[in-house]
Amino acid sequence: MTDITVVTTFHQPGLSLYGQRFLDSFAEKVDNRIKLLVYAEDCNPANPNPEQITILDSKEVLPKLNAFKERWKDVPKANGKPPPDIVARRPRDHHKEFKWDAIRFANKTYAVYDACVRSKGWCVWMDADTFVHSNWSYNEFKECLPDNAWITYVGRGKGSQTWPECGFYGMNLNHPVCHEFLKEFERVYEEAEQGIFLLEEWHDSFVFGNILNRMKQDFPSAYDYSANMYLREAKTGGGGHPLINTVLGKWIDHMKGDRKNTGRSLPKDIMVNRTEDYWVKK
Repeated sequence: MTDITVVTTFHQPGLSLYGQRFLDSFAEKVDNRIKLLVYAEDCNPANPNPEQITILDSKEVLPKLNAFKERWKDVPKANGKPPPDIVARRPRDHHKEFKWDAIRFANKTYAVYDACVRSKGWCVWMDADTFVHSNWSYNEFKECLPDNAWITYVGRGKGSQTWPECGFYGMNLNHPVCHEFLKEFERVYEEAEQGIFLLEEWHDSFVFGNILNRMKQDFPSAYDYSANMYLREAKTGGGGHPLINTVLGKWIDHMKGDRKNTGRSLPKDIMVNRTEDYWVKK
């Protein structure tokens, strides 16, 4: 049996708004053989199943994250303020600070690095603003992680030139290409001036997508859950909320953005025929 470890992270506001609900739903619905590593950022979540779920203190176990935050805490470009050249060529969206908030999204990336060191088999990132709505067996979960893929992810449709939806992705730690990916993913943060700050944006999904697309040119066996979901090619992708419209929607909802306040995705988010009780009984 292949080991599967899921990883997530959240802070105190996230714990209150969605994190505890995610932990409780994971413990209730996900096969106990699938483990969960939680990197808690200055908060103390209740652990509904200590046999399945391990809660770690980010400040204690992620020294590289602490150092990254200390190094860049007073630098505007690392905290959502893009440099003048980007402001000049992107008048329409340079005010969207999340695209250049390296500090904010570093929590996620450094948790991934650490979890992969602690894990074997498959390590799967899952956003904490996720809710597991239906029973998810080990075999069903493993079917979402094909052995021939070095990584799995949620894209935005054929021809998309935007970043993937990074609410869920799997890393095959038995595959050497995956380790090359992780090495580069860490390097671009550790050597930020020669890494993320050379990119057009530096939130984690953009960085993830940049490295993924480069590596797919030589190693195409990356599995996209959304590959056959969109009917038309589109440079910007086929919608802003793809995860729930893939096979993953059988088991999870993803409260990205303002959906965190409503506790579920919206009817207009559904692009496919979802027949699960959770989606039918609104």
